[in-house]
Parts: sequence; C-alpha cells; structure tokens
Amino acid sequence: MVGKMIKYDFMSFFRLIFPVQIIIIGLAGLNRIVQIFETQSSTYRTVFVSSIVLLSVACVVAAVMSYVVAIVRFYQGLYSSEGYLSHSLPLTAAQHITSKLIVSILFELGTALAIFIAVNIATLGDVGVELYKAGGYLLKQIYGEVHFNMVLYILEAIIFVIVALATGLLLMYFCISIGQLVNRKKILLAFGVLFGIYMLGQIIGTIGIIVGPILVQNEAFRAFLQNISDWFELHVTSGVHIIAWIMILLQAIFGFIYFLITERIMTKRLNLS
Repeated sequence: MVGKMIKYDFMSFFRLIFPVQIIIIGLAGLNRIVQIFETQSSTYRTVFVSSIVLLSVACVVAAVMSYVVAIVRFYQGLYSSEGYLSHSLPLTAAQHITSKLIVSILFELGTALAIFIAVNIATLGDVGVELYKAGGYLLKQIYGEVHFNMVLYILEAIIFVIVALATGLLLMYFCISIGQLVNRKKILLAFGVLFGIYMLGQIIGTIGIIVGPILVQNEAFRAFLQNISDWFELHVTSGVHIIAWIMILLQAIFGFIYFLITERIMTKRLNLS
C-alpha cells in the first residue's frame, strides 16, 4: 500500500513539476540556438541577454516551485478535505509522511538535475570546456592531497544535502501540523511557528556571539580550544570527516524531532479542515 501511495504522490508531483523542468531545458536549448547566430549587432545582444534572463528566472521559479509544491501537496493531501480520503487508507501517519517526503526529495533533486543540464546546454562550447577543465584540475589536485578520502567527502556532501532537504521539508510539515491544532487561522499559526523557530535560532546565535568571547577569556576553555586546534592540524583529513558527520547528525536529529512531533499530531490530534 505504501508503494501505491508513493506512486500516487509521484504522479501528482510529476504533472505539476515535470513540465517546468522540460521548459527549463527547452529555454537552455533556445539560448544555445541564439548563440549559434552570434554577431556584434545590438539585436543579437538584446536577444541573447533576454534569453539568459529568461532562463535564469525559469531556474529560480522551478527551484521555488518544487519546494512550494512539496509543502502544498502535504497540506492538501493530509490536512484539507482530501485528507479524509488519505486517512481512510490502511496507512499509518508515519507512512503518509514518509511517502510525501520521499517524493518531494526526488523531485527537488530532479529539479536540481534539470537546472544542471540546462546550464550545461547554455554554456556548451569554449566556456563550458574551460569550466570543466578547471574543475577537473581542481579535483585532481585535491585527490593528490587526500586520495580516496575525496570520494568519502563527496559521499558525505551528498548525504548532507539529502538530509538537509529532508529536514527542511520536515520543518515545514511540523509547522503545518502545529497550525492544524486550532480551528481558525491555521495557516497563520503555521507561519507564526516557523517565524518563532527562526527567531529562536537568531537568539541562540546572538547568545553564542556574546558568550563566545567571554568563554575565550577563560584559560581552561582557551586551552581546550587550543588542544582541538592542534589535533585538527595533525589530523586534517579525519577532522573534515568528523565535522561532516556532526553536521549530518545535527540535521538528522532535528529532522527526526520534526518527524516525530508531526506523526504524533497526525495520529492523536488530527484536525482536518
């Protein structure tokens, strides 16, 4: 049943997002065709710049649209009138959330891939070749320094991006779910919760900025930081891995908290529109 739900969500996203991804690639192709007729005339420059601007706007719109559609589909599928049908299915709240999350991540990555393809099409030629040469040279230099660890760095970066995407979506699911606890102004409360979390992060950051210099004045704390710094200087490769996994785990912990609270609300306090 979970597979059928994922398939249903996939088709819902596909109808909304896939055409936009095709449009992006089409605009990149149009820009490439324009470049074939390159001249020094003002007409060419106007058409070329217009095609670049249009492609750039389309890429931004597609990226934003993928995220917005993911949020809207979660709300419509589980908390609007459509939710009466969704929650009548033999699926748990966790399975509903997981289905929406998996499909949302897939289409966000798909949009990123479409933008990448579009950029490559638009820069196909001397500029693109030079960029890839520079990137290849840089990777070769890094590999010469860290060897197989470069592969691990890339894998860790991919894992971090996926976990960060999931956590960002789960945060929105959490805010929407909190908003459903009231009977009126649900969306307003959801935005209020999101703003509150943002402000809490700012407050914690400000406290860190204030407390940090005070702690540094403490001799024991300064010695502790120096020991960490000395260790990282001797174990740079391992240090990068540790930092990467700390970032991944922090994102995963917050994501799990958002997931757990959303699941509890959906299970115990479901309040459909």
